[in-house]
Amino acid sequence: MKKLTIICTLIFVSMLQNTSYAQENKIECLSSIKNASYTGVYKGIENNLSVEDFHRDLFCAESFKTEKYPQGFVTIFGSSRIHKKNTQGDVQVNQANDQLYQQIYNLAFKWTENHSAEYPILTGAGPGIMEAGSRGAINAGGPSIGYTTYYGPSRKAKNGDASMAFWKYRPSKNKSKTIVTDGLIFTSVAIRESLMINHSAAMVFAPGGTGTEWEIFQTIEQMKSGQLKPVPMYIVGDKKMHWQSLYNRLEDMIKRGTIKRYEVEALFVHVDNPEDVFKLLTKELKLNLAASVQS
Repeated sequence: MKKLTIICTLIFVSMLQNTSYAQENKIECLSSIKNASYTGVYKGIENNLSVEDFHRDLFCAESFKTEKYPQGFVTIFGSSRIHKKNTQGDVQVNQANDQLYQQIYNLAFKWTENHSAEYPILTGAGPGIMEAGSRGAINAGGPSIGYTTYYGPSRKAKNGDASMAFWKYRPSKNKSKTIVTDGLIFTSVAIRESLMINHSAAMVFAPGGTGTEWEIFQTIEQMKSGQLKPVPMYIVGDKKMHWQSLYNRLEDMIKRGTIKRYEVEALFVHVDNPEDVFKLLTKELKLNLAASVQS
């Protein structure tokens, strides 16, 4: 809790002091890989980080968005374990996950074809649903933005390996393809999570595990309590197949009186087919729908 309090305080103070602090402390937003605008220093677990580490991540990320993508992103959240071809569940679940991956790919592709100049696709630059979003964006010829930190293989080297931080698509065992064109590799997972939300002009939540649901509840709570400007939020995928447990928990909270139905249900829209988000969000963001429909 103490660490979280420090991070939250730092974020608000930094919004006011970023430029002067950077000048006084000579913050440089350096990158060691060509498709990242910033690679934070790897220091292991979050408990090891200093205030300076948090501030450098925050300053460089805010500078990145302001200078390159001032309107923000359409951010796709979802499981790192729902792949193009799934075998981990029963037949029905695997088929539903296969379909979901393709639908997210199609959404990202069509969105990028039509609207990436205004609002590029952002993902967590990982495998699974994130891969689907990144592949859709890059294959449509637009930017594919990634916000990540040091996960998995990138943590194995003593000082981290930034070259392995952005996930690569592997169409075959011995072949890989870069699917992130630009982005950030954070030192702090907490700053990364906060800014994926804060930098979003809209958010699309596909099914996932504890990480995705953390992001869902963080977003709902921040908007519900007036700490985050409301933006379009979509929970996507067949409700019965993918989301029944989430809705059961929300209903239980309502029953117990710990949340109020109107506080939560007004904050997001459920869309069974992720591809339908394209038309809804085009209208919500007041973009050119006529040209989009023709393409």
